[in-house]
Amino acid sequence: MTSATGGHAAGRDQESSRAHAVPREAADGPPPWVAACGTPVAVVQGAWDGRRGLGSDDVCPECRRLVPA
Repeated sequence: MTSATGGHAAGRDQESSRAHAVPREAADGPPPWVAACGTPVAVVQGAWDGRRGLGSDDVCPECRRLVPA
């Protein structure tokens, strides 16, 4: 389902394209997925430390604080 390595995958919330950190063990399972900051996410795709996570143009500041890399 994801190509994430490490502890977190990259997720997107329901209303925007904001990137969130989703714990790997949750991302590997079925939805619903919830980010580290508590936001429900609709899509989990890629690694948190990749272009769809921390490399994104719009990164959740709370996820960035909780899961820096």
